[in-house]
Amino acid sequence: MKLKEQVANLMSKQPFQTLKSEQRRKESMLILDELNIPKNSEFYEFYSTYYGRNLNYRGGASPIVDPSPPQKSLLRTAFFAREVWEVPEQYILFSTGEGEGGYLYNKEDGTVWDFTLGEQKLLGTNALRHWHSFYEFMVWYLTGTDDEE
Repeated sequence: MKLKEQVANLMSKQPFQTLKSEQRRKESMLILDELNIPKNSEFYEFYSTYYGRNLNYRGGASPIVDPSPPQKSLLRTAFFAREVWEVPEQYILFSTGEGEGGYLYNKEDGTVWDFTLGEQKLLGTNALRHWHSFYEFMVWYLTGTDDEE
């Protein structure tokens, strides 16, 4: 099964409706466009299709946020990471940032990075835990626990 289908299957097992209404899809796309997320990326596809907040997810993982109004959390976390943590422009923080770290999406190459404050120089290197695609990250995020690795 392809990663996209695995993610769709895992999202269908969430205890609430995860598919966005057409109105929420449009609102989310405006925010994704504002963040310059490539329209052909897995990240754009996921966040314009599904609600990303309040998901049942891997034990020990950080909660992810969603671009949907009224919260527009993705805009706030992206701005925070860039302005306060001085994370490079191509990275979007899409988790809450609690605990001085979180998950960063690289909009240039589609990778996802498990980041802790102070590790900015390690971004893009094998020194940090990362996933080669957003859907690869989401399959990890929506299954199991860190103890199983």
